[in-house]
Parts: sequence; C-alpha cells; structure tokens
Amino acid sequence: MATIKDVAKRAGVSIATVSYVMNNDPRIKESTAKKVLKAAEDVNYLASGIARSLKKAKTNNVLVLVHNFSGPIYQEILEEIHTTLKSMNYKMIVSSGELADSLLLEKQADGVIVLDTTVSPELLDRISRNGFPIIDQRKVYGSESRIIVKRIDGFTPSYEVIKLAIQEGNKRLGFMHGNQESPDNIKRFNGYSKALKEFGLKPFCLLNGDFRENVGYEAIKTYYESGRELPEVLFCANDEMAIGVINYLNEKQIKIPKTIKIIGFDNIDLGRYIEPKLSTIDVNRVEWSRNLAESIIDAIEGRPENIRKYIPKYKIIRRGTF
Repeated sequence: MATIKDVAKRAGVSIATVSYVMNNDPRIKESTAKKVLKAAEDVNYLASGIARSLKKAKTNNVLVLVHNFSGPIYQEILEEIHTTLKSMNYKMIVSSGELADSLLLEKQADGVIVLDTTVSPELLDRISRNGFPIIDQRKVYGSESRIIVKRIDGFTPSYEVIKLAIQEGNKRLGFMHGNQESPDNIKRFNGYSKALKEFGLKPFCLLNGDFRENVGYEAIKTYYESGRELPEVLFCANDEMAIGVINYLNEKQIKIPKTIKIIGFDNIDLGRYIEPKLSTIDVNRVEWSRNLAESIIDAIEGRPENIRKYIPKYKIIRRGTF
C-alpha cells in the first residue's frame, strides 16, 4: 500500500506539504495542491483515515449511499437492506453528498452499496482497488475493476410495454424523462426508443419530469398549455411523475385513457389509489434489495463464490390508465 512518503517523493515535496494538502490547509498554493493530489492518484494513495482503518477490526457497518432521502422507492429498498443486514448482525449507515465521500475515504464501514449515481466512479474504483467491497448499479467499470455491479433491467420491460401499446394501434407515443443522466432513466428511454424504431415511429414528444410528482405536473401543464397535441400514450420513467401528469389532466377534465393513456414505472402504492388507477411496470425490488445486502456481506466476509447474479423479474400491470 502506498504511503505518504511515496506521494511526497512522486510530487517532489516534503511529507509535511502532503499532509497539509490532504487536510485542505489554505496556506498551500493551488498549483502545489494539484501536483500533490495528482501524485497521490498516481501511486493510489488513500487518505490516512482509510489507511489506518484498513488495519482495524471490522466495524460491522455497511454504508448505503443515496442521492436523497425522498420517494417511496428508496424507502422500500432501504427497509429491505436494513432488515437483511440486521439478520446477519450488520448495521446500515445511510448517507449522501459530501458526508458520503468523507465516510468512504475514512472507511467508517466494511463495505458500501451505491444507489447514488452522482458518486464518482473514479473514487469508488480507486477505493475498491485496496480490497474495500463495493456494489454499484452502473456498468461503467473496466474488466479489471473489483466493483460488483448489480443492475435492474429497465430496458426490457420498457421495450415490451411500448411494443404492446403500438400493437394496439397507438402511433403518437411520448416519453417523460426523469434525470437524463440516471442509469434507470437511460435504460427505460432506450427500451422505449427501440420499440418505436422497430415499428418505424419517432418520439412524438419528450418531456422532463426529474423523477418528481410536482415536476411531472408542471411538465405536462407547460406542454398542454402551449397548444400542442397530446400523445396517445405517455410513458413516464417513474410512477411519481405519472401521478403528477394524472393530477393535472384530471384538473383539466381530460379523459384518461380515452384521450391519453399513461404508463408509469415502479408500481408504488399510490398508483393503486389515484383515479384512474395507474398502469405501470412492477420490478421485484424486494428480492433485488435482499440480494444487494447478502452480496455485500459475502464480499466483506470473503465468500465471492456465493455472490450470485440476480436480475429481478418484472411484470406489466394494466389498470385504468392504459
């Protein structure tokens, strides 16, 4: 494992200077700090907190990184991870943002499950090279990476539901994006796009809802009140946005599904109670979340042979909106 002395030698500075840089001392010139940080990356040096922790006994903590704490999907996933870890005598620490980076670098846990797509893959890959177990859902790592990738297939169910909509005679099909950089959004949009392409169709309209109910409401409101024609089918990248769309259309007394059909993704509880009831795609997140927890423990305890590939099953649920 690289030491602070290796960093100093590579950067051509003193050990004290490296220490000042690692502790964000404002007295160090920016050019010197950049040189030291580049040297640290070159020799794969980790801050002293994690270096010390690598020598310590297990914490029996698992860090779970989330982008934010809102929304029913995170709640469902976190509850299942927590329950599974507890049954295996581990505790869950949930964090996001700058605190998450700090916890990672100081190794306050024995492993990490990454649900936050804004966490730097480069940082994760670098930490994993020192034997720290990490599970991520993004397929952005090279073949030599130690990161364990666990993904939900959003492409296939999206492709299938749009193909079904087209086969039933619909030609004007729109899509409401969540966060366009999110792996979930990308997979769902790609499935939608492939189905359209196979039938010689193009997207009728593309809206942006940021995975949130209120933003979905505003997106369809802006679109409709600009005088543009509604699509026959609007596929929303998650249920929360779809519910926002339904709320606006109900206010305007636009008939669903006669005038416009709405499809969501996630099968959250609220979709069963709104009127008309939301048609959606259900993915078995309970089993997936349990697999995440079991896999990170297998990685922590040195049982890589037990880590199984798991792709959750899905089903299209037709209710009142499609």
